[in-house]
Amino acid sequence: MKKSVLVKFAALAVAGVLSQGAFAADGTINFTGEIVDAPCSVSPNSQNLTVPLGKVSRTVLDGAAGKKATPAKFNIELLNCPAASKGASVTFTGPANAAGQLRIDAGMAAGSFAEGVAIELRDSASKVFAANAESPVYVLAEGANALKFEAVYISTAPKVTVGRGDSTALFTVNYK
Repeated sequence: MKKSVLVKFAALAVAGVLSQGAFAADGTINFTGEIVDAPCSVSPNSQNLTVPLGKVSRTVLDGAAGKKATPAKFNIELLNCPAASKGASVTFTGPANAAGQLRIDAGMAAGSFAEGVAIELRDSASKVFAANAESPVYVLAEGANALKFEAVYISTAPKVTVGRGDSTALFTVNYK
C-alpha cells in the first residue's frame, strides 16, 4: 500500500513538472501607444517607418555639390480625420546640416558612414523643406489622408565617399 501511494505521488510530481512546459513563455509583446488630443490618428503602419534609399553608386553623386539620386517615396497615413479638419503640416526632427538636410552620420561609428552626402526631404510635389522645420500645409479631407513625401540623397561636396547612408528623424504632425 505504501508503495502504491509513493507511485501515485511520483506520477503526480512528474505530471506537474511536465505540465510546466505547456505554460512556458516563448516571447514578449510590448503594447505601446498614447492617447492624444489631435483631430486625426496616425496609422500604426506609419508610426515606425523605414524608408529604403537603396544602394546608390558614388558616381551618381560625385563631382559637384547638389547632385541627387532617385527619390524614395513614403507616406504618413492619418486616419479618422473629422470633417472639421482643415490641414496639417509635418516636422521631421533630426540631426541636420546647415542647409537643413538630414546628416547621415547620426549615431554611426566614425569611418563607417558616407561623407559629402545628406538626405533631402520634400513633399510629393518635390517642394523641398528643411529638417527641424514645418513642411508646407496639406489640406485634410474627412476620413483617411495620406501625406506624401520623398527622401533623396543629395551631394553636399564635390567628393562623395562610400559608406552607410543612414539617418533617423522623428516626425510630428502639426494640425491647423
